[in-house]
Amino acid sequence: MQISIDQSKGLERIVSIDLEADAIQSKVDAKLNELGKEVRLKGFRQGRVPKKILKQRFGQHARQEVLGEMMQNSIEQALEDNKLNIVSPPEVTDADDKEDGGFSFKAKVELMPEVPEIDFSVLEVEKVVAEVSDDDIDNMIKNLQKQKQDWKESKGKITNGDLVTIEYKTNGEVDYPVEGTEKMGVLLGESNIPADLKKALVGLKVKESAEIEVDFPENFNVSELASKRAKIIFDVADVRKAKLPKVDEDFVKSFGVESGDVEEFKGDIKKNLERELSQSVKNTFKSNALEALRSACKETLLPESMIKRESQHMAHQAQQRAKQMGIKEPKSPEADGFLDEASQRILNTLIIQKIAKDQDIKTDFAKVREQINDIAQTFEKPEEVVQMYYKNSELMASVEQNVMENQVMDWIESQVKIKQRVKSFDDIMKPQG
Repeated sequence: MQISIDQSKGLERIVSIDLEADAIQSKVDAKLNELGKEVRLKGFRQGRVPKKILKQRFGQHARQEVLGEMMQNSIEQALEDNKLNIVSPPEVTDADDKEDGGFSFKAKVELMPEVPEIDFSVLEVEKVVAEVSDDDIDNMIKNLQKQKQDWKESKGKITNGDLVTIEYKTNGEVDYPVEGTEKMGVLLGESNIPADLKKALVGLKVKESAEIEVDFPENFNVSELASKRAKIIFDVADVRKAKLPKVDEDFVKSFGVESGDVEEFKGDIKKNLERELSQSVKNTFKSNALEALRSACKETLLPESMIKRESQHMAHQAQQRAKQMGIKEPKSPEADGFLDEASQRILNTLIIQKIAKDQDIKTDFAKVREQINDIAQTFEKPEEVVQMYYKNSELMASVEQNVMENQVMDWIESQVKIKQRVKSFDDIMKPQG
């Protein structure tokens, strides 16, 4: 057997193998001998079928089986002898029966990339620092009050935060509606309405009218008006002002605090906010650290097959998210649109795996239990959630992977230069856009 390995492109290698005729025939003969002990043919007793007949009836099939086994074994031997670690099964090409009974073929393989050694001491990673303040707790309580607020009819002037219903029509680039008027509900300060319309509403009362020129935004919820400029003529049909409930014993009990004690309620809120803040700080540090590490490994070649599979997986995930958002039969986005992000994910994983291996970081199962308990505390029946995790291997694997990555991040934090940046709770927790 002759083996040669040639570099193709990037991490791709071409393994060329020649199998000698004598070696093939020897194994074919052995397989036919084994077959001869078992096969039953009309006119011959079991185990007494002549070799010539066996060769005529089963020779080609035996050769194909032998070649399959020899090809597999020879590829494995080539990879082992040359210490090649591949990312996916070999792709056999250019298979050819030779005139002398031998066989030659080529196998295309992609090598697992090697992450270079990283000097962590020269890397600087930003880490945000924040605390949960009394104001943050008060703001959360106000948000909870809004969840249970009542809306009372009002004849007073419209102010920010009011729930307003207008009857309107437009003319300009588009006349909408074509006949009559249309109703629109507006929660001032939260609804996606043009700033000019909001400004015109503030100060008006129910049954008053106005007209203004408006540039409607591209994402306006009435498609006929989106991105259009038109004069809107409207009447204020209804005005309602919010009445927030008092933060008293009944209010507190409605959120599961059986004692109804306001201070205990605030303590629970603080714990929840601190849990959310801690996770967000960790996620931000992880993102910053991986960005710095990817920059240090920017010359690392990545297998095209891995990038292709990951980008296809991400496209499928995007399609599933669209379904969960209520979109019927969403089209799967083009996988090519995820190539850059897929490459980042793959490099992130390779870096984390290398650090875990080099530093002999093992999953701390005490931290796995702690994380499951933390997750469970955000649900109404924590004990049931804990049991659900322990009974589901996929959920457990996900938590174990997360804990391992957190341990790697803790090690990275101990090695790199940390640049602290103080931010408020709101700045850290508000959605990035």
